[in-house]
Amino acid sequence: MEKPIPSQEFSYDSLSKASKTKEVRRSLIQKSFRDGLESVTIENNYLKATFLPEVGGKMIRLMNVKTGNEFLLESQLVDRSYQRAYYGAEFAKFDVSGFDDCFPTIAASPYRSLSRADILHDIGFPDHGELWSRPWEYNFDGKEISFSIEGVKANYRFERKARVEENKLILSYALTNLSNEPFSYLWSAHPLLKIHVGDRLILPRSVTRVLLDWVSDEKIGKHGDIAPWPFLSCTNKEMNYAEVQDKTVAFALKCFTERLSEGYAGLYNKEIDQSVVFEFDVAENPYLGVWLCYGGWPADTAEKHYTVALEPCNGRPDSLSEAVLRKECAEVDPGDTRKWGLTLSVRSGMPN
Repeated sequence: MEKPIPSQEFSYDSLSKASKTKEVRRSLIQKSFRDGLESVTIENNYLKATFLPEVGGKMIRLMNVKTGNEFLLESQLVDRSYQRAYYGAEFAKFDVSGFDDCFPTIAASPYRSLSRADILHDIGFPDHGELWSRPWEYNFDGKEISFSIEGVKANYRFERKARVEENKLILSYALTNLSNEPFSYLWSAHPLLKIHVGDRLILPRSVTRVLLDWVSDEKIGKHGDIAPWPFLSCTNKEMNYAEVQDKTVAFALKCFTERLSEGYAGLYNKEIDQSVVFEFDVAENPYLGVWLCYGGWPADTAEKHYTVALEPCNGRPDSLSEAVLRKECAEVDPGDTRKWGLTLSVRSGMPN
């Protein structure tokens, strides 16, 4: 359980007021402990977000303060705890929950660069990248929390800042290449969401087909296939994958949209009439990864997971090496900094 540390609290009142109610919008940043790990929470009258800096900067809570609804999946360990991982660990062996940043790859991958795609370097990046398994540095002031971490097998600095404005959590990212060579990379948000049967995935209307990366059922397709969205199978029009299915379907899939012209995605919970929405600039992150897990993963354990992830990202598929060969990733020049952003909002009703 979380135990607040009063001496570490810092709060501030914003000067903005609701146009009709004249309500002062109060924001608070507070440090506490959970499972012996430092946690830091930022909240206002609309939402609350909690991070574990020692566990890859993971966000473990995104809550609608007005309703109490939690949008992120809790720890999948038996005791629902969170634990420090280690570099190179297998992601599935830990809590498999919340919101992580995958960088510079999603799947374990050897390194290639866009500038010399024909060369396979003698270094490799681990499962879900270098960031989720290691502690981040962090500090906070009156308005935002700043996180940072440096690379292990590549020379870079990765930074993320978090602040709240009304019903929005605004994440601002910066990547600095500290090496003397161009650095190619994948970045993907990895928010595992709490779901219920009948919830609806909200994708841009232009999404009519997806690239399959991994599928638990070969009847749907295999890695590299193009499938129609939202039915996925040309032979089975019964299951609409834009609607959350029951866990008993025992199915899991990772796919990617084609290059997007609109940067948004969301999940709508019809039972409580609430949504979580992700907004991003397609000039920075032109793709969306979609992870559907309805009792079909992990493959080697009896207890299967039940979640969906909507993953704004700068490339596809999960393997950096393959993304380089497809020329569907990003690169930062020596000494340069690349910046991007992601906004999460909690809302009532179905977004337009």
